Amino acid sequence: MNAAPGWYEAETPGRVRWWDGTQWTAHEAPAGPFATPQPAAPPPAGPQPGWYPTKPGELRWWDGRIWTGSRVREGRAGIDWATLEQPVFGWVAGGMFLFAALCFVLSGVLARNPTVLPLFLLALSALWFAMAAQSTRVRRLPMPAGAPAAPDHLRPLPGEVDGPGAGWYPITHAAHRWWTGERWAAYLSSRFGVRPTFHGEQSLRTLRVVMIVFAALTGLAILTGIALVVIAVGPVQLAIGWLMIVCASVFGAVIGVIWGVSRSQTRLLLLPTEPPGRAAHGAGQPAQRPW
Repeated sequence: MNAAPGWYEAETPGRVRWWDGTQWTAHEAPAGPFATPQPAAPPPAGPQPGWYPTKPGELRWWDGRIWTGSRVREGRAGIDWATLEQPVFGWVAGGMFLFAALCFVLSGVLARNPTVLPLFLLALSALWFAMAAQSTRVRRLPMPAGAPAAPDHLRPLPGEVDGPGAGWYPITHAAHRWWTGERWAAYLSSRFGVRPTFHGEQSLRTLRVVMIVFAALTGLAILTGIALVVIAVGPVQLAIGWLMIVCASVFGAVIGVIWGVSRSQTRLLLLPTEPPGRAAHGAGQPAQRPW
């Protein structure tokens, strides 16, 4: 039998047995609707996914195609302060904020009424450029060589099996987490590949702080725009005031959406407290690959 790991019909009617990919195990379960695990995707050609040294005292996660922002320094797992799945997005966003800042500077000079909004936009532009530069630098590291490291505090790794039912289980509609059969692993699989989530709690705290700061700056920009509208002595100042109010309001709406999405990030980044639940999948059906 050449099939992916999963539950298959056993010799006993009404029972299924676990196939580990190479042989039958002693684990059996009643046939019925339960969550079918998703086995790992076939290993890519070249260096296999894992933790590889990139410099003395540092391990970094290689997902089989690219280096990621996940790294281990001095035995502590975390993530780079600036990590983008698509660095080009950072370059584009930085350019857009820079262009907007220059436009506001020009309008302020022409109206002889400069505001603090260009400084805010310049700061955002610099942040996006810095994130893009950091992510690009990581992507350009030489490909890993040798065998990956597997420190105990980074295990269980994807593919490790402690019991029946091991596989990738859906956490959200777009991500799966590895279940060893007894415990959850701190690794997610999505369309971007397999990513560690040891940084989950720290990232959520940082996200909340950043959102609060951005919300405060947005409120300040709206108040500044209102003040300009109230004291406007000409159509130019009035237009600038309303432009600040509209732009800041749009940015505030974006922050609100990101804040709402962060709730799903909590479920995504933190380890579940319960084992995989039951779902309407046939127990005797072979598991399908998640991606």
